[in-house]
Formats: sequence, structure tokens, C-alpha cells
Amino acid sequence: MTTLILLAGSLAVAAAEEPGNLPRVLFFANPMGSDNDVIRRPKTGELSIAERQFQGLCKGIFDVTITQNGADLSKEALARYDAVVFFTAINPPGVDRKALVEWVEQGGAFVGIHSTANTYQGDPAFGAMLGAAFDRRPWRTKQAPQTKVRLKVMDPEHPATRHLPKTFSIADDIYQFKRFDPTQSRLLLAIDPESVDLSQPKMNQQDKVLPIAWARTHGKGRVFYTALGDWEPTWEDPRYRTHLIEGIRWTLKRD
Repeated sequence: MTTLILLAGSLAVAAAEEPGNLPRVLFFANPMGSDNDVIRRPKTGELSIAERQFQGLCKGIFDVTITQNGADLSKEALARYDAVVFFTAINPPGVDRKALVEWVEQGGAFVGIHSTANTYQGDPAFGAMLGAAFDRRPWRTKQAPQTKVRLKVMDPEHPATRHLPKTFSIADDIYQFKRFDPTQSRLLLAIDPESVDLSQPKMNQQDKVLPIAWARTHGKGRVFYTALGDWEPTWEDPRYRTHLIEGIRWTLKRD
């Protein structure tokens, strides 16, 4: 009940914007042949699960434009938006990555969801902006594509995590990361190592942090990333919905 109250309060604050002054948010969801069913459109002209959920979640809070076309992220197009949210994978074509990184450096707001960490891994500038990259899924199996883990709130003061208890359990497609530097990002959520098997052969034994969500600045801009969101029940979870909305609002400096 407390979580639901906090969610309602959060959305009420966010929705206090005048209708004509809602922040303009571009949601770029491109699966690029990955296994992310939540962002794969069932058929032409029909939104994916994540697109529908995002559109509904942001109603009255943000003015949302949804696209799977990389050409909508040109330098000229970016100038029309206050924030850009990626839920992507591999190498979506058409995106002016140089313009995107420069836009963030100059004060833009960028949010990455789940497999965005597995996007443009060959582009050091994009990776540096995001703050880390997907490594592997040590705990995932064909029989159990979603892994139930216990997460620890590492920063209870951040808007994207202050509604959460100190620890909580959630099931999702749980990632491991590489090139995460805790001195360069504000760690928000991490896996409780006691809730996973650290002996898995795909486990990066040098990774002592096990990050799940973080926030950071990049130039004059702000970046928020959450590894959660691969599963429809996650999108329906009030904890996640508040986590994502408040993360976006933080990048817009409306926290």
C-alpha cells in the first residue's frame, strides 16, 4: 500500500505541469533482432508491450513521441526534445550517434532501459556516456529466462529509488556489466550478492559491485540507466513505474 501511495504522489507531482508545457520525450524502442519480446512489435503499425506501457505511464506527465526509426534522432530532430529514452539493442541503424552524445554533453537528458547497455558497444563515446556496457547473463537459462534476485538500494536519497525499501526482490532478465566505474556514476541499485550464484562460469569475478541502476552527469547533461524492464510484469510493477518516471524527471532536472 505504501508503494502505491508513493507512486500516486509521485505521478501527481509530475502531472502538475501545464498540459502545453509537458517535457517533450522521444522514446526510441528498436529491438534489432534481439530476444527482447517486450519491444518487438507484433505487426506493422501495432505498438510493442514496452511502447504501450511507456505511453500509458507517461500520459499527462510527458509529451511522448514513439519511434523505431533511427533517422528520428538526427541533430535537427534532437533539438525538438527535452529528453531521449532508449530501449534498444545491438546497432539500430540511422542514429546520428555523434550528434546524440554532443546533445547530451550540451545539456540533454538521456535515459537507457535494459538492453540499451548492449547497444553500440563498438562506439566508445556512446559507452562513456551511458556509463557501462552489457557483459553477460550469468544466471539465465532457457528454462528460466527471468531471474529472481534481491536488490539493494544503494542511494535512498535519489528520486528514482527513495520510494523503495532498503532491499526487495524482483524477477527480470538480470544483467552483468563491464566498464562500470562507481567513482564516475551514482550507483542507485545493486544486486545483493547473496541472492545469486557467484560461482557461475559466466560470472565476472572481478565485478564486486553488481550494478542494476545508476545516474550520472555527462558534460552538462544527465544520464539515467536501469537494467530492469525486459518483462511485462516489471512494467506493471508500481515500484518499477515510479523508478523509471522519477529517473526520467531527474535527467530533466525536475527532481
